[in-house]
Amino acid sequence: MRLAWMALLIMAFCVSFGPAAADTTDNVRTAKRVFLETMALGRFEHLEEIYAPNFVAHGAGVEYTLEQDNASTKSWHTAMPDLKVTVERTVADQNMVAVHWRAVGTNTVAAGGMPGNGARIGVEGMTFFRFAAARIVEAWTVVDVATLRKDLGALSQDVAGRRAVRPRHRPA
Repeated sequence: MRLAWMALLIMAFCVSFGPAAADTTDNVRTAKRVFLETMALGRFEHLEEIYAPNFVAHGAGVEYTLEQDNASTKSWHTAMPDLKVTVERTVADQNMVAVHWRAVGTNTVAAGGMPGNGARIGVEGMTFFRFAAARIVEAWTVVDVATLRKDLGALSQDVAGRRAVRPRHRPA
């Protein structure tokens, strides 16, 4: 009887927690592919494995289609042919995966809004992905634009180096 209860508990545990953990692991792996295959290597041939047909990217207050999002990535490759991308860390919770990424390259070609001035660029960003049926349906990205502009020579070191200061609470 004790063995039967133990087996029942193990089965309940596997049903409750097994698939979710596997789904989260698969989602993290898929999220990393966006950066390590698509962004880092410029490989766009297996997008149907990564993105849902109704995918929407959100960034800078605008919504983008998959085609527009990939065009932006391709323009970064054109602007920085030596582009290297790394995934610094990931965090996953249910159907969401957050990725902190870093891109480094030399801007040798005028493309993607970059001047092609030979500047060495190192920029970080964070992207949050929402998954459904093991594919990405939405993405929200924030890029450190101040550092990007500084590296391109479009922003002075003084302005890019400032930190946001939280206003002090003033008693009434």
